[in-house]
Amino acid sequence: MNRISKKLQENNKSSDKSDKLLSIYFTAGYPNLNDTGSIIKKLEESGVEMIEIGLPFSDPLADGPTIQESSTKALQNGMTTKILFSQLENIRKSHPSGRKGVNIPLLIMGYFNPILQYGVEDFCKKCAEIGIDGLIIPDLPVDVYQKEYQTIFEKYNLINVFLITPQTSKERILFLDSISKGFIYMVSSASTT
Repeated sequence: MNRISKKLQENNKSSDKSDKLLSIYFTAGYPNLNDTGSIIKKLEESGVEMIEIGLPFSDPLADGPTIQESSTKALQNGMTTKILFSQLENIRKSHPSGRKGVNIPLLIMGYFNPILQYGVEDFCKKCAEIGIDGLIIPDLPVDVYQKEYQTIFEKYNLINVFLITPQTSKERILFLDSISKGFIYMVSSASTT
């Protein structure tokens, strides 16, 4: 079972927790190129229950100034998709020193262009190999996802998280819910993040 689905089920069954999960976003390669793995480990140790790893992109149009700045700095640091995968290669594995591997759900959040450049199937395969549980791709239209990529995502047990806003129609929300395997990402306003 995908770790996202498992975490959501555990959270729903828990009597001592509310129905809330603490999920944190950060930009890979920021503030320093090689901080990605240590940030993930520290977040888990601090009680974070799910992590959205931002894959920096050169033209982050839907992002606000803070994420734009962290993405720009990460790219200046040399962050690439290939480097991110390299940094995450052993994130799930326990170390001989006794340090456990990361167990919480990990998602990559980013724009579709770098995924397309890497090769969608190759990207999804690599995500599965290193233990990524889902993707949040704000600029991947749902009809294109369904027609061209859903079978690839499912083949590699990756949950595609769709986004809605307060302006999203009830019909569209119900449609997205019907094809979602994990959760739907509610953007609090129809502006940049």
